[in-house]
Amino acid sequence: MKGFSLPKYKLSRSQRWVRPLHAYSSMLMLFILLFFTLTGITLNNRQWLPTPQASQEVELALAEKFAAIPIEATSAEMQGQAIWQWLKKEQGLAGGELSVQWLADESLLLLDVKRPGGYTLVEVFPEEQRVWYENQKLGWMAVLNDLHMGRYSDKAWSWFIDLSAVVILFFTLTGFWLVLFHPKRRSRTLMLSGLGTLLMLVLYFWMVS
Repeated sequence: MKGFSLPKYKLSRSQRWVRPLHAYSSMLMLFILLFFTLTGITLNNRQWLPTPQASQEVELALAEKFAAIPIEATSAEMQGQAIWQWLKKEQGLAGGELSVQWLADESLLLLDVKRPGGYTLVEVFPEEQRVWYENQKLGWMAVLNDLHMGRYSDKAWSWFIDLSAVVILFFTLTGFWLVLFHPKRRSRTLMLSGLGTLLMLVLYFWMVS
């Protein structure tokens, strides 16, 4: 078979600059895409989540600097944030998304702190000068699942998810572009793409029917 060689496919000008972009974006997203893929599986199979540890319940005295200031509806948000910062430092609690509610009829200030894979519920009784809280950790799989969905995470993580989605979209489209204009693979590419789209639509309409 001397002198025999396979015919080479000549890349177009657009494919020559799209190919390195596709390769670099794939390397950039390698472990990020792996993270979202694996957590997508665990999200779809929540029964795999381990049994969470028993929640921690603690009661302690409210700091005197807060007991001297009356809580009103107009100042509850600010005072709730101040009390949470004190409690978090005092008890070594993790941060999260804080919501504050003042129940005037019960003289009760509620602090609800949610974070990926856990929460802290705080009840402040200013008249009795005491605080009760419950702290719950749901395990590392719950943390990863919440991060996948962007639940109870800050703006930076939200931007990271959006940016990752844009790069993954770019990686997908550049890969499709490279194969689409390959003469020997064009028909197979379109057939597989159509098959995947058809399967998704069939499953959706079967589910909602």
